[in-house]
Amino acid sequence: MAEADTILRTVSRRFPGALVRALTRPDADVRDAVWLETQYARRTRLLDRAVRATVDGEAQIHHVEWAWRWSAKLPWRMFEYHAMLALADAKDPVATPVTSTVVVLTRRPAPPREGEYRTSPRGRAFTGLRFRIDAVGSQRVSELRRRGSELWLAFAPLACDADERSVLRVAAELGERVRDLDELGELGALMRVFVERGLGDAALAERVARVLPREVMMRNSIYTQGRKDGRGEGRGEGRAATLLHQVQRRIGRDPSTMEAAVVARLAATEEGAERLGDAVLDLRGDELVRWLAGQGG
Repeated sequence: MAEADTILRTVSRRFPGALVRALTRPDADVRDAVWLETQYARRTRLLDRAVRATVDGEAQIHHVEWAWRWSAKLPWRMFEYHAMLALADAKDPVATPVTSTVVVLTRRPAPPREGEYRTSPRGRAFTGLRFRIDAVGSQRVSELRRRGSELWLAFAPLACDADERSVLRVAAELGERVRDLDELGELGALMRVFVERGLGDAALAERVARVLPREVMMRNSIYTQGRKDGRGEGRGEGRAATLLHQVQRRIGRDPSTMEAAVVARLAATEEGAERLGDAVLDLRGDELVRWLAGQGG
């Protein structure tokens, strides 16, 4: 997931309007959509994405978190991030409305229809956070296509009815529709990661890459690193670099020598890299620091 998370953070920056429409409705009048700086001085926390936009004439903020799978820890994390984002943007007497969404990429375990983190006692009026869950892994390829943006086409390998034919057709469609070469390279690299992780088919991932113009994919650093990883010796090094960057983002500082050594050791194996990737996604910064310390033996 760490590799996908890196590309998601990069490629989603190009599509703020597409994200807002998916989180509101496809025909919404979305204007002036811009990303917000999500690191601020009160307390270091790095949200996946927060975008400010005018939707049907109303100023709104949409906070989006990417999650590979549903986790019982996500409601707390969403509450914490939502509250800090609202505080960072607070204006007296009226705050800009903030909507929070978790985009869950796989179907299992099945996420609930809506998430919540309750701070009020049971039986009393609800206080806390209710957030939207966009279960991409439960969508069909046709449903992702109806979202009307090239961004969501790149998620086709995760759709519940994805197969070789539909994935290759979407890759060809992206090649025809996207004219910006850097943008196309990022979308193609994202599809490749999703094919490998979602469908478990490395051969199909390479076929997806070959559908797109060679010069496009070779311009993308994630793709070229993936080629290096496939040659064997560079696999652990490539994973380590990606995971080290994710750890740095989550804890809000450069990892210590000990922490970097733990990352390198875990990244050397598929199992260790997956455990570390899950920890980066599921834990807060301070929890991740303690988790890394516990892996030092």
